[in-house]
Amino acid sequence: MDVSTREEEYIEVIYELQECGNLKIREIARRLGVKPSSVVEFLRKLEEKGLLEYEKGGRVQLTGKGLELAKSLEAKHQLLYRFLTALGVPKEIAIRDACKMEHYLHPETIARIKEFLRKCNMGELK
Repeated sequence: MDVSTREEEYIEVIYELQECGNLKIREIARRLGVKPSSVVEFLRKLEEKGLLEYEKGGRVQLTGKGLELAKSLEAKHQLLYRFLTALGVPKEIAIRDACKMEHYLHPETIARIKEFLRKCNMGELK
C-alpha cells in the first residue's frame, strides 16, 4: 500500500495518543499544527485506505493495518535513533532526525543499518 509521509505522520500521532488514552481530534490537530476540520478530512482519507475507523463525534481507532504501520514506523524510529546516537549525535538531535529519516529511507537502507548495528554489537534489535 502506498502511504504518504503526511499519512504516516497522522498514523504515528494517532498511535501515540491511542496508547496514552488521549485520542481527541483537537489533540491530533495540536500535535500536527493543523485545524480540527483538516484532521477530520484527513481521517476520512485514512479510513478509505483501511488504516483506521472514524465515527463522527470523535471516535478514532486504528485498524489492524493501521496498527501494523504504526508499529513499523515506531521500530524504524527506534532503529534510526540508536544508529544516530551510536554515531555520537546528541539525543535531542537524534530524536528529530530519526523522525524525519524514518519516512524517507528505503527498506534496504533500514535493513543495512539494522545489520550494521548487529555487527557492531549495539544490542538486539527486532
